[in-house]
Amino acid sequence: MTTPTPTRVAWHPPPNGYVKINFDGATFKDINKAGLGVVIRDGFGQVLASLSEQVQLPYSSDLVEAMAAAKAISFAADLGFSRFILEGDSELIIKALRNKEATLAPFGHILDAAKNSTDVNCISFSHIRRLGNVVAYNLAKHARHVAGLKVWMEDVPPHLYSVLLTDYG
Repeated sequence: MTTPTPTRVAWHPPPNGYVKINFDGATFKDINKAGLGVVIRDGFGQVLASLSEQVQLPYSSDLVEAMAAAKAISFAADLGFSRFILEGDSELIIKALRNKEATLAPFGHILDAAKNSTDVNCISFSHIRRLGNVVAYNLAKHARHVAGLKVWMEDVPPHLYSVLLTDYG
């Protein structure tokens, strides 16, 4: 009897003409804060921009994920990206983003405002397991050490270089 080979979960490049934006959130209950992480990459896996932001801890982890998704959309718009795939590891948030109707969940107003702030016809929403979202996850965790918002253009924090290299399958 053969044992099936496990499928490697890794970041995959977007189609030509698109960028891929990965987002994630992290909670730091001991300091009553949360972290948002976003990374924007091109079809070659090159980082175009990334960010870590520390925010007040909201009442649920779903709200942190919604805030991270909204930050990813606004970050992309601020940088002039209009054709992108938004990818995160929260299936609940991705399903809510795909829904054309108003989201009735407690975090719905955040996602609805983000979707309405940009041309959603140019956006695709994709769910990936945490193992394929490690750069955004580590950026969210890095927010513990950031006062407010920190942006890196064409880069990530140096301690994430090895994570970035192993993430691109």
